[in-house]
Amino acid sequence: MNIEKTRKELRLRRKQLTSDDRESASLKIAKILVSSGILSDSKNIATYLQNDGEVDPIYISKDYVFKSCKFYIPIINDQNKRTLKFGEYDQNQQFEKNKYGINEPINPSLVSIDLLDAVLFPLVGFDRNGNRIGMGGGFYDKTFEFVATKKKNKLKLIGLGFSIQETSNIPNRAWDLPLQYIVTEKEFICVEQK
Repeated sequence: MNIEKTRKELRLRRKQLTSDDRESASLKIAKILVSSGILSDSKNIATYLQNDGEVDPIYISKDYVFKSCKFYIPIINDQNKRTLKFGEYDQNQQFEKNKYGINEPINPSLVSIDLLDAVLFPLVGFDRNGNRIGMGGGFYDKTFEFVATKKKNKLKLIGLGFSIQETSNIPNRAWDLPLQYIVTEKEFICVEQK
């Protein structure tokens, strides 16, 4: 599989969804994720701000089940090291666009990634083995690479994607961080861990 070619094709497929279709699917994804119960013991959840036709996780953070949770959104920490830090999300805060045109909060309260219970990943593509295709920067892989080295890590890695983004057998490169769960508008996928 040519990852770059597949990434372009899947991004185009995702962008061809109408805004109504994306909104409807995002709402269904939120309902499926909430009903799965996988986040029931989570207090600190890393999420993201929808961009480039991605699933919009805003419906998850608005769900009454999560009123006692704190949500955090990514901020580029170090461009050279390709890492992220996470700032507390407040819909009333001010944002500025980073070099990729993605909104980041201005002067947020930061959380140590060790305190996160779950991470919601935006997906370009995914397969049933938990392999994913992101935008290609490697920021999530680098930031959460410690997950692979801890045997009893509690951090839940959850990908959010539209069913049309599923593809078969994405190659898992050494630095790629596999997902434990994937949620689409059609189903909740629990990936068998190897």
